[in-house]
Amino acid sequence: MRLFGNTTKKANDKDNAKIKMVEVSQLRFDRDFKNVFQQENDKVAEIANDMRANGFDKSRPIIVTEAYIIVDGHSRFMAAKKAGLEKVPVIVKKFDSRDETIEYEYKMQLNSRRLTDGEYFAAFLKLDEIRRSNPNAQGSSDEAIGRQLNKSARQVCKMREIAKKADASLLEKIQNGSISINKAHELIKAAEARKKAGIIEEVTDEKSSNTGKGINSDSFKLGVLFVLSELEKGRKKGQILKDKRIAKLELGELILSEEDVQRISQRFGIA
Repeated sequence: MRLFGNTTKKANDKDNAKIKMVEVSQLRFDRDFKNVFQQENDKVAEIANDMRANGFDKSRPIIVTEAYIIVDGHSRFMAAKKAGLEKVPVIVKKFDSRDETIEYEYKMQLNSRRLTDGEYFAAFLKLDEIRRSNPNAQGSSDEAIGRQLNKSARQVCKMREIAKKADASLLEKIQNGSISINKAHELIKAAEARKKAGIIEEVTDEKSSNTGKGINSDSFKLGVLFVLSELEKGRKKGQILKDKRIAKLELGELILSEEDVQRISQRFGIA
């Protein structure tokens, strides 16, 4: 028991040796990071009042880089300034790269606070950027980022689709908290469904006005399914309407390869 106690004490002494008192004026924010995670004014004021009465809680020092950039403890730093403290306890942590620093910052924030959807989305964008710039990254990016954000790969997939397809107005609503990630994704999918329906309606109208050429009913139905299939492949409306295979409908037939017919038949469950 005595040996165990001595070992524990030495370990604690080693940890405590990392803590040093630093003037508040020496610490600074990473502006890019601070803009992602907004500090709550009420929380900062509450911590500042406690600091005035009891001083800075040294069991929760501020974590900083070797350049004294804050990576954890932003609210405590702001509260210390508000309380008029001249020095605060810090632990200097060494990082091998800026990306490693940012990943650590996100990890600490995710473990210590409840994030808004806007903060989760901003975190996804940054972590995805870091991962894409890493040539040694392995495995599914959605699963990897999901583990970092404590989110499912499906939720990360939604955020990726939003980042790719949302307009500036929708992105702003996510960031300011007026709309959730799930709702934004629903709106994007609904808009896509309306767009698909509009293309099919446009094709139908064009064929209806084509007098005297007797479009084959089966060919036309296959043509509509062909349009849906091409949309799922990511082709644009203009590209599809200019496709020579669609133009064949004007002559009363749609000529597709056996491979195309088989693919469309399997996708839409038709004989």
